[in-house]
Amino acid sequence: MPFSYPQSELDSISQKATNTTGKKKKEIELLITQLDKAKKTKKVNLLLKVSEFYRTQLRDSDKALEYATKAVKNATELRDKKLIAQASIQAGALHRNKGESDFALTLLLRGLSTSEEIKNDSLQTDALHKIAVTYLLMRDFRQSYEYALKEEKLWRILGSQYGLASALNLKGISHIYLKRFDEAIESLEQGVVIAKKLENDDLLYKLFSNLADAHLKKEELGKATSYITKSTEITERLNDNYGNTVNMLKMGEIYSAKGEISKAINTAEKSVELAQKFHYAALARNGYEALREIYFKAGNYKKAFENQSLAVAMNDSLSNISRRHQVSNMQTYYESERKERENELLKEESKNKNLTLYLISAIALIAFLVGGLFIYRTQIKKKTITRLRNQNDEIRSVYEQMSKQATIINNTNTTLTESINYARRIQDAMQVNTTTIFEELNDYFIIDRPRDIVSGDCYWFEQRQGEFYVALADCTGHGIPGAFMTILCNSLLNDIFNSRAGTRSPAEMLIELHRRLIHYLHQQKSNVQDGMDIALCRINTSEKTLTYAGAKQPLLYVDKDGEFNRFKASSLPIGGHEVKIKRKFEDITIHYQTGDTLYISSDGFQDQFGGKNDKKFMSKRLYNMLTQTHKMPLEKQKIHLENQLEKWQANNDQTDDIMMIGIKLN
Repeated sequence: MPFSYPQSELDSISQKATNTTGKKKKEIELLITQLDKAKKTKKVNLLLKVSEFYRTQLRDSDKALEYATKAVKNATELRDKKLIAQASIQAGALHRNKGESDFALTLLLRGLSTSEEIKNDSLQTDALHKIAVTYLLMRDFRQSYEYALKEEKLWRILGSQYGLASALNLKGISHIYLKRFDEAIESLEQGVVIAKKLENDDLLYKLFSNLADAHLKKEELGKATSYITKSTEITERLNDNYGNTVNMLKMGEIYSAKGEISKAINTAEKSVELAQKFHYAALARNGYEALREIYFKAGNYKKAFENQSLAVAMNDSLSNISRRHQVSNMQTYYESERKERENELLKEESKNKNLTLYLISAIALIAFLVGGLFIYRTQIKKKTITRLRNQNDEIRSVYEQMSKQATIINNTNTTLTESINYARRIQDAMQVNTTTIFEELNDYFIIDRPRDIVSGDCYWFEQRQGEFYVALADCTGHGIPGAFMTILCNSLLNDIFNSRAGTRSPAEMLIELHRRLIHYLHQQKSNVQDGMDIALCRINTSEKTLTYAGAKQPLLYVDKDGEFNRFKASSLPIGGHEVKIKRKFEDITIHYQTGDTLYISSDGFQDQFGGKNDKKFMSKRLYNMLTQTHKMPLEKQKIHLENQLEKWQANNDQTDDIMMIGIKLN
């Protein structure tokens, strides 16, 4: 039976998740109202129960973490070691699920240490399992295996079949990542036997899914498909969104291994869609990585690069968010403990002073007895104060380390921004210094507003024998990928212009630009479809002629009397898709009069969203504005255009790179 997820199924998964929340709200509201009246131990247990309810029933990890954090704080204040272990383990697992692995490990190890201290086997196994999973997510597979092995041994001693099956599943996953596939299959199959006896579907689907992964790594695709299908039947029945997403991604990898690339891409993209819908950031990253491999295998290197970039960006985002959350959360936990220790210290010192006064006043009556008691109690108090001070110093040291980490993160972000700003300077340097050229043109403007720091739009100027050449190109993409294309555009135009003396026809230059771009990007042999829209003009001031040729980018022209004209460009771009279609560009020559104005612009201006109804600015509005302002000096026109654009955009994000050039002809 073929494995696929139509869009209706994706919607169904989402709808089922939505329907379950309404039935559980009354139950959680009742639990929360009980918190106000609960005290001490009962309150901590209730906080943990609320946290677990949010995690398992309402699938709200943020709320679950909020109440688990309160449980840790309250348990610490009570100094109840069992509750400290329970709360630390529960909070640690929730931090891990949010990608905050380092801090999660700190809490989980604290929970393990405390549970070992009080000899609580149940809490020990829970901590061991969650630590192994955390190391797995951190990609430290050897440590993950070691902790899974410890968990398995303890469950065998305790005689719990469910715990043993869970440990075998985790050990099997570690074997897979350590490339010990036969050992993985053996461990997972043992887990399946136990899970079937227990009739535990939640555990069984995970074992099936991991068996599919092991057989996929061994290139046993029939068995891999069989196991992933079994797993998916269970996750759909359980309405387990996380399991559905994992299985869909794994099925995409199986399709890829079978060479069914179209199915592989479709399935992997839908898994990313699900991961984004349910905020599974790590799974979204894994999905991008899988798509990178699938597209690379298909020879679509552009798509492979795009998904690699998305995976890296997602991984960096997870890392940065994780570190910021870790710093914030550790500061919260340790600040709480620090304040508690300081309060205890003050109380102890106060008690010690009161005790000293009491003993001095009573020494006349019970000198020997009370004196001896005073000495004894004073020694105990001093030891307590010393211990509390040492603990407070340790907490303060950790707090300072966390603050340093926050500073490092901020410095890293600053360095990255500075590097991109420097890249902008390099991009500007690649464009010709226009000052000398424009001294003879007198009245002009350039609007250059990148969507990001660097731009995918660029301009180019040259002059020779009394003729001026000006081009504006809108390259594929924006940001850093677009900037690379602008550098290539400038370089190719310079090479073409300098390859031959004398006058160059704009149409002839565009044909040569198209040929060279295809050659440099190997577009005849690869799936790279990058290209550019471009307008190129030649101005002869002695003959008062303007010659224009364009690729998908028109020339806008307003004569001195305010009549507007739009000269059409060729319908195909330079490079890009359909490279096998022969390009034909035509020169359009205009005999201009002094005071006429030419404009060339990328499509970013008219595509900007804004206004009362959040719509595009549109070409018609831009053309009317150019006609209305044609008598203004161009520098004032620039100010007017930018003011109108900002007013239109208001609080909206900039949609695309924006570039426009205006030249008053003389």
